[in-house]
Amino acid sequence: MIRAVPISVLSSLTLLSWPLCAENTGPEGQYQMQLLQQEVMKLRGLIENLDYEISRQKSVADERYLELDARLQSLMSGNVPENDGTGIDERSIDVLPDFDLGGEKELYDTARQLIRNRQYDKAVNQLSNFIQSFPESQLIANAYYWLGQVHAAKIDPDLEQARQALAQVISFFPDHSKVPDAAFALGKVHYALGDCERAKTLLSQVVEQYPGKSAAKLSENYLKDIGDCSVQ
Repeated sequence: MIRAVPISVLSSLTLLSWPLCAENTGPEGQYQMQLLQQEVMKLRGLIENLDYEISRQKSVADERYLELDARLQSLMSGNVPENDGTGIDERSIDVLPDFDLGGEKELYDTARQLIRNRQYDKAVNQLSNFIQSFPESQLIANAYYWLGQVHAAKIDPDLEQARQALAQVISFFPDHSKVPDAAFALGKVHYALGDCERAKTLLSQVVEQYPGKSAAKLSENYLKDIGDCSVQ
């Protein structure tokens, strides 16, 4: 972890350099003093840039966590909008055709409970087991979506695994209600991976293809935050 050196420390170094330089007031001493001041200025600029980057990365991580947490809290409270692509529609589970209410539902519900409890590593294992055990499930797209979200929300995010899981939703379930949310989350993952242009392409598609969805509004705001990729 990068730890920034306080500017006050650099200021102290600058002050400490003055007595040393003052002992030699000739041209050589003045030249050395100028070199020292230039080096201090360069270090200050570098540390300020590092402080900014650390703050930006923390902001992105906090936003990702707060978004996931807000959705989970919505699920816990039962405040799930119908068919808006922002959460699992619990009311549709009982009417899904050919839906096995045995081990399949139990495994899926356990995974969701682990997410609510922020036990993300265990949730990853549970969701992976669900996908492997019930590849034809009506909830398979939901499982891939939450697997991607959890991979990205962990303390030590696995962004590549998050990318793969979210891409599964978009590629293999194009008509699923989770696609707008998955595309928005995938855009953010690409940005975190350093692919700004790909991120903007995905987020712009969400805005254009899903007007009125909450994912479209979130994508629009995120695009504003990203700005111009060429100046990053």
